[in-house]
Amino acid sequence: MRKKGVLINCLLYVVFVFYIALLILILFRTRHLERSINFIPLRGVISFLSGNDLVSNKDGAIVLHAFAVSNLVGNIVIFVPLGVYITLFRKNKGIWKNTLLIMLVSTLVEIIQVIFKFGIGDIDDIILNTIGGFFGILIYRLLLLMCKDDLKARRMIAILAPIAGIASFVILFLYNNKY
Repeated sequence: MRKKGVLINCLLYVVFVFYIALLILILFRTRHLERSINFIPLRGVISFLSGNDLVSNKDGAIVLHAFAVSNLVGNIVIFVPLGVYITLFRKNKGIWKNTLLIMLVSTLVEIIQVIFKFGIGDIDDIILNTIGGFFGILIYRLLLLMCKDDLKARRMIAILAPIAGIASFVILFLYNNKY
């Protein structure tokens, strides 16, 4: 029984390291010539949802709408696993402290993106990433409630995390290539 626990922990850490590597590749993949920062909360989200930034020609509008959906959903989805893993690996399983930790990680990512010109510093990204991490925390708590045991919840995550990760990347890849 002890070997099973060690194997599950190894699998959890391997998948977590793989997730962090993919997260770094996603968040720091494109260098920009100039720094850009948005400090106005939900400005980009409202613009995307209202279609104000969409160009008038129909094909361009479809492409930009696909980008908007991918950007909004993607910023939430990519931080869901972080919420699960932070709660799983920390002794403190509290929702608000772990959500605050995720918000701090997201803020650090945005600061690094601005300093090294790897993206646009955007308060909306911090908000969306934090929402995603919060959902991850809730997913972990739900699994813990359903399993009634931390070891059983770890097993479920060890099984489900690679499956969900692969499925998410395939869906995002197919969706982004459609447009």
